[in-house]
Amino acid sequence: MAKVKGKSTDALERGLEGSWLPVAAYVSDREVPIGELRVARLDLHAGRYEIRDASGAVVDSGDYSVDADVLPRMMDMTGVAGPYAGRKLEAIIELDGDSLTVCYDLDGLARPESMEPDEDQLLLRISYERDARRPS
Repeated sequence: MAKVKGKSTDALERGLEGSWLPVAAYVSDREVPIGELRVARLDLHAGRYEIRDASGAVVDSGDYSVDADVLPRMMDMTGVAGPYAGRKLEAIIELDGDSLTVCYDLDGLARPESMEPDEDQLLLRISYERDARRPS
């Protein structure tokens, strides 16, 4: 049975709309310098995502959906072009105003249950701040 999109999910999607700049990243508990990330900007608009590199080129794109009616909030990203084309990433997210954190299992085995990795998980957690220079 398909789940009907609730009002809280609609509100979350509107809050996610816009451009996001990475400010911190961790693989499991190890900090990763921002300059080492492939993503220099994450754009979310109308159920589509684009990941841009430092030159502004789109290096990954696809569709996303969120479920705000569960905790932690869930985001599914399905790649259309780029290294994740044809693959679905099951992430969890935290959105607090102009701050967004996205966390997913790099092995792609299962959706994380929390932002903190278990001993045997290889989680990528990226914190973003809304890009105030670009309109939402």
